[in-house]
Amino acid sequence: MTRSNSRTNGVAVRDARSVTRADVARLAGVSSAVVSYVVNDGPRPVATATAQRVREAMELLGYRPNASARALRTGTTDTIGLVLGDSRNPFFTEYTFELVKGAAARGYHVLISDAQQYGQGDPAALVDALVARQVDGLLFAAPHRGWVRGLSAASDVPFVLVDAPGALPGVCSVGSAARAGAAEVTAHLLEHGRRHIALLIGEEGFGDPDPRDAGWLSAHLEAGVRPGPQMRTTFTREGGHLGTLRLLQGNEPVDAIFATNDLQAIGALRALREQGCSVPGDIALVSYDGTVEAEFAWPPLTVARQNVQAMASAALDLLAEPQPSAGRHIEIATQLILRASCGCPATTAAQAPEHES
Repeated sequence: MTRSNSRTNGVAVRDARSVTRADVARLAGVSSAVVSYVVNDGPRPVATATAQRVREAMELLGYRPNASARALRTGTTDTIGLVLGDSRNPFFTEYTFELVKGAAARGYHVLISDAQQYGQGDPAALVDALVARQVDGLLFAAPHRGWVRGLSAASDVPFVLVDAPGALPGVCSVGSAARAGAAEVTAHLLEHGRRHIALLIGEEGFGDPDPRDAGWLSAHLEAGVRPGPQMRTTFTREGGHLGTLRLLQGNEPVDAIFATNDLQAIGALRALREQGCSVPGDIALVSYDGTVEAEFAWPPLTVARQNVQAMASAALDLLAEPQPSAGRHIEIATQLILRASCGCPATTAAQAPEHES
């Protein structure tokens, strides 16, 4: 099959994949070097009118700069690798949105991988795959011990742990003040007169010990109240559902539940309804994370909300800085959002600040 080329000012317009910098230069009436300066925003300045003429020629011809060639010249791909703990979790979805938005504002693209596809097998393999694609930096939203060990493969690439439970020697990380957030939301339940507050917590993964466990416990100790039962389950809707059923079938009384993520709380809501328990009348329910799912549950959930926008911005800034050998941890405060599931009146819940658009 033959392809006829149209012409613009004497320059043949070919398939965009075959258009060269020289074609753009001829159409714009400049040198190839000037086209390069416009594409790469330097190293030499180009007059505004000339730069506009070059961009118009690029648009007419459908010219797309060769990213691989640029990477060879500059030694950077303007790409960040992001490893998610579980992309199905709405918390990670919201966090990813903020990271991608923040990266774009800084001139970077984000290459995303999901740790779930590797399970507990070989985390270094995923690190190797991202490093092989010449990413300029790595963000890990899966800060479990196995993944931290796997980071050794990225020794020549700067990396930051995001959603980290706390500081780790020699590692740069960003996370919420999870212990303080858990203590605050538990103390709020105690203020409502709840005296049998159960903890619905994940089986593994987020710190050892989990700071949310420590916060729940510290709130009880400060109030002089005996802690309620603990139920360990998965950080999923199914885990929250099963864990709540087990709590209700146990020997210890329960008049409130603190679920350590929103997915568990959604599962807990279903279990409570199935068992004929009213929320918050019979059992109050609060959670940690503060995703949109919590806001639109019924009743809307009182939460210790993580500030994903601030954490994403801090992580990207930390990634761009020289990495200190001792490591650095940035902790972002959570926000207590009061809604109906804890027993607060509807007017209080309605006045609480919601998600920004």
